[in-house]
Amino acid sequence: MTPPPEPLARFALRGRVVTMDAKRRTLGDGVVYVDAGRITAVLRATAPPPAGFEAVTPLATKGTIYPGLIELHNHLAYNALPLWRPPGRYTNRDRWQGTVGYRRYVSGPAWELGRRPEAITATIRYVEAKSLIAGVTTSQGITLRGLHLEHTFQGVVRNCEVPDDPDLAPADPKITDVAPGEAASFRATLGGPRARLLHLAEGTDASALAHFEALRIAQDDWAISQWLAGIHATALGPAELSTLQANGGHIVWSPFSNLALYGETTKIAEARELGITIALGSDWSPSGTKNLLAEMKVAHLATGLDARTLVEMATVNPAVILGWSDHVGSLEAGKVADVVVVAGTKGDAYGKLMLARESDIALVVIAGIARYGTPELMGPLVPAAEQETFTVAGASRAFQRPPAADPVVGPLPALEDAVASIRDVLNNLPERAKETIDPGLAPRLAMASPAGPETRLVLALDLEPTPPAPTDLRALAAGAAGSYADIAVPLEIDALTTQGDAAFFAQLANLGNLSDDLRSALPPLYGETPRPPAPAGLEARDDAEPVASPEG
Repeated sequence: MTPPPEPLARFALRGRVVTMDAKRRTLGDGVVYVDAGRITAVLRATAPPPAGFEAVTPLATKGTIYPGLIELHNHLAYNALPLWRPPGRYTNRDRWQGTVGYRRYVSGPAWELGRRPEAITATIRYVEAKSLIAGVTTSQGITLRGLHLEHTFQGVVRNCEVPDDPDLAPADPKITDVAPGEAASFRATLGGPRARLLHLAEGTDASALAHFEALRIAQDDWAISQWLAGIHATALGPAELSTLQANGGHIVWSPFSNLALYGETTKIAEARELGITIALGSDWSPSGTKNLLAEMKVAHLATGLDARTLVEMATVNPAVILGWSDHVGSLEAGKVADVVVVAGTKGDAYGKLMLARESDIALVVIAGIARYGTPELMGPLVPAAEQETFTVAGASRAFQRPPAADPVVGPLPALEDAVASIRDVLNNLPERAKETIDPGLAPRLAMASPAGPETRLVLALDLEPTPPAPTDLRALAAGAAGSYADIAVPLEIDALTTQGDAAFFAQLANLGNLSDDLRSALPPLYGETPRPPAPAGLEARDDAEPVASPEG
């Protein structure tokens, strides 16, 4: 990877500081001192500055300063797609992956974006910006595949699979379930220091629970350790949660997506009672929220968890799960300078973040580099020539331009151009799907990589059970696209923010698996009025029909 720009030698941020250290100290008026990408000190504003900072004037943020948010569950490649309306309640993930509706609104559109050169780079830029504007400084990565190549994109937001710091051990996600008989070999991968992030027991029925049982090697011998985090874990009951806890396992929780698809979510009260470490993840835009800010609100509304607990689930807890606690997750001397500033200093310090909207995010710093924020705070930290302005939730915001091209992906477009490219594909999906099955288009599909003219790449869609093989471009062009061309409908790009997204709140009203209370309580947190559900339409007629027999 091309080296990132050097962080400012020294700078300091002043405001209310929520350290998230072991004592959970909050400084009503504090300063975070940063040098070469690391935190030098966190002190009260009245304290003398540390050595070397005597001539540094702290930047007055007029906000509340937190550690950067860490998201351990997100399928970023899908996050330009709008919220889908499941036509019924499912009992495990195999039940919706094989339906017409999923093909029409999720996998089909994602493949059209994921194999067109201009849409690939546009999608990468857009979904990374979508995380950044919500204060996410670490997420899961975006993978590209090509002939003899699999590459995890390395961009502005740190990805946990290929982190930007040698002190941070890479995580190792596993989307597919552990198959019966594979528990012993899977346990061999749980020795650390690489955290395993495993989709586990997603659903509510016996089929979902069987995937947990597949981790059993013998009666009391399990392929579970402190290096395992079960994503979703919705099917786990008290006995299974006790087993997870006894063996040191963790949970990554995505309440909105669980409720939208299955009508139930993880038994969080029981898991917390057992002392299981829990982190939050927004999952993906087709059935989840857009970002961790929204996921915290949903988690609070659905379970009543307090703001401090939810902030822990987005900072210190995921750092524990990754094995990164000595380096990220809190604002302490010696740690990586991942910082989020929320406008304002009044009210409960934890509630300030839980209730924040996208327009409240005033600054995001990753490893000591200001990546996003208000023009007033970005101006002193990033040269004007390196900034790109964009309207976020009705307000002007500045992004640091993608500073270095990923060696395999190449340069990314301006955010405005990325939106236009994605919109061109999604607004014209029936036409684009027909073009894709034209064998004459195959040589132009997929992206020629700067890594070599023969290396052509597609976005890897990790939830598709039978992805087209990128080694054969003609097969890639045809794939299952013939059936998709028959059912494709135009879509609109998912808005960058929850705040002000009328389409999101209109669709929220139609998610019948959510409780009435949740559908009514979430909109006011964004200044919206709850909407009545729309009459049943296309989804109710055929979306529940399987394209192929689902597993499980």
